[in-house]
Amino acid sequence: MTRSVQHQSSVIYANYFTHTKPHSVTYKDGLNFYMFRLQSEGSCRALVGGKSETIIPGDLLIYPPHQPYELNVQPRSAPDSDAVQPVGDYFLAGNGEWLDAWWENKDFPTKTNIGFDDTVITLWKHIINEKKKVMQNQEEIMDYLFRTLCLTLEQVIQSKQRTKGADIAHKLKLFIESHANEPLSLEKISASVGLSVSRCSYLFKTAFGQSLFAYCIDVRLKLAQQQVLYSNLALEHVAENTGFESYPHFCRVFRERFGHPPGEYRRKFGYGLNPY
Repeated sequence: MTRSVQHQSSVIYANYFTHTKPHSVTYKDGLNFYMFRLQSEGSCRALVGGKSETIIPGDLLIYPPHQPYELNVQPRSAPDSDAVQPVGDYFLAGNGEWLDAWWENKDFPTKTNIGFDDTVITLWKHIINEKKKVMQNQEEIMDYLFRTLCLTLEQVIQSKQRTKGADIAHKLKLFIESHANEPLSLEKISASVGLSVSRCSYLFKTAFGQSLFAYCIDVRLKLAQQQVLYSNLALEHVAENTGFESYPHFCRVFRERFGHPPGEYRRKFGYGLNPY
């Protein structure tokens, strides 16, 4: 039994291009289809997040309908040669109710460097080859292939995001540890990696299971504990040295963590330096 057409995905166009001459495309008012593009060789410029960015091999571009699209390809001569270095890419345009449902609530970036995943390339080539054929049940075959490609791209993108997210989370962790003795805001921490507070908070919580703010307090308390135990610094100076906004705040969180206020903790457990 053939499924209802409106529930299918449809491949409007699919091909592989090798550009040896300048080429440009502009949809200022937005696309009327979903566009997938994978850079395979050479580089070009494309509109990403409202800005023109360089696209390199392995970069996957995905644009939903109504999003503006601009592409500018300028092949260059090879070094020490008059030969032109080709610019190549896999291209696919599609639409359909299934694709709309799949895209809904997705938070994919316009550009993701996915490298050259064998499964993605094989599926893309299969779709290109099938699109060239005139045969019975082609629409249904293309529907299955296109869905498989979309779901495979989703897995690859999510894998890349997890890897990238873990790298960013470790950079945030290192920044906190390196600046724990300074007044730190979530905005300042997030600015160190050039991302929003909400994005950094999500990545850090995903990687380490606690919030950025909680980790800041943890690091400061560990530093403070060492100074309370092993130095004769005035406790007010300890609070200041470890980035706490006020001495009362320092005393409160120290007691919550170690069961004693800092002065009592020092008297009971301290090994301060002998001043004499």
